[in-house]
Amino acid sequence: MQLISLTQTSPQKKSIVLRGETVDYTAQFETAEFSGSAQITAFTYLMENGDPERPVLFVTNGGPGSGVVWLHLGLFGPRRIHLEDPIRPQTVPPYRLEDNPHCPLDICDIVLMDPPGAGFSHEPDESTAAEFYSTDGDAHAFALFIEEWMIRHGRANAPIYFAGESYGTVRAPALADALMGGPFSSQQRQVSISLSGILFLGTAFTTEPGVVGKPPAEESVRNLLCCAATAAYHHPESGVSPREAAEKAWDFAPEYLTALFLGNALPEEKQDETAQTLSSLLHIPAPVLKAGKLRYTLDQFRRSVLPGKEAGAYDGRYLMDGVGKPGNFPMPGMIDPVAEDPAMGMYTPAFIGGMNLLRGELELPESVYTAISFSVNGRWNYQSNRAPLASLENAMRRNGSMRLFFGTGLFDLVTVPGNVRYTLNQSSLPMERVTAIEYESGHMAYLGEESAEQLDRDIHEFIR
Repeated sequence: MQLISLTQTSPQKKSIVLRGETVDYTAQFETAEFSGSAQITAFTYLMENGDPERPVLFVTNGGPGSGVVWLHLGLFGPRRIHLEDPIRPQTVPPYRLEDNPHCPLDICDIVLMDPPGAGFSHEPDESTAAEFYSTDGDAHAFALFIEEWMIRHGRANAPIYFAGESYGTVRAPALADALMGGPFSSQQRQVSISLSGILFLGTAFTTEPGVVGKPPAEESVRNLLCCAATAAYHHPESGVSPREAAEKAWDFAPEYLTALFLGNALPEEKQDETAQTLSSLLHIPAPVLKAGKLRYTLDQFRRSVLPGKEAGAYDGRYLMDGVGKPGNFPMPGMIDPVAEDPAMGMYTPAFIGGMNLLRGELELPESVYTAISFSVNGRWNYQSNRAPLASLENAMRRNGSMRLFFGTGLFDLVTVPGNVRYTLNQSSLPMERVTAIEYESGHMAYLGEESAEQLDRDIHEFIR
């Protein structure tokens, strides 16, 4: 794998008011050409006449195969999509963009990157696709891009931060390895670029190598926190706030885990008691839970929390009537987990509409912007030279200045907050350098102004 060239459009001068101060900045679109016709493209926002030692924040979404549109127009870009009501978003045009009051341009420069095959980036040739469509190959490509970008922009002495959402949180540890380099790294050379910090949003990695989202603990227990929070959100008559419900569920988790471990050996009276406690947290009838050996699935919860409704997987606050109709091909009987999800299916049109509007403000390619390439996603090789958690533990061991930030949505039923708590509890990370915060939002923790404002404050504190 080789990075052949990095080209840039002419800088466009712009300004934005952030926290009461006018920030003058430049916007550019950049294209990195790799061997095999692959590309990484980027939206670059730099403070005009800024300090060459100013921090740089590199950002990606996940997928794999996802463009950066979500973080671009939701949290980090200077322009964001206007959502009058983020829980019941507008699903048809006209859409509009607005200045983003939570953009961190006042404290760092921002580079929002699209991987090969997503966004405006070309796919690699078939002969080289496997090089890019894997955990280590993907990290290698992004490491080459970041290294070249820092040199090209004269920022080799600037602190580097990386923010990844969803699969981007699997990319981040592999990227830390690739930027350091060594005989076991994907780069196969010593690079020795250290990250000052990583921001994990919607964390997908767990304690297990090559496994996304499923650590070795009872799934029903790990999911209890977010399900209880979501149930409390939809049942305000209970008098328990989502955050209170989440903590109550987490306190109950060890007892629940013991009950599942005992199975049929659990006394009948205790089975009934456990089923009643779970029912009060989940709003699934106790007899149904008991018949399922005290276990439940996320799909079962999403279709039970409110009769006749289905809650969103990516954000449990979103609702649709009934259940989506299954398809016949390629997986007969399966309901589309993205397009028919009550959250993703509702807010995606606004974000893509916003990306099309951005064409009128920036010098961008005329090609179609691919939000998510499921062709890329379906071909991904998740195996890696090292498990994500092990990569993080090594990076923190060798770099005493590196810090980690985990931002998780309480209503995220895809990359659930219980996984983050469990994984951190099982890790050997130096917790004095780890910040973990849960927001009353979903997979995209910045949806909803209150959670966006809190996330904004926390990210500023972390980078400062």
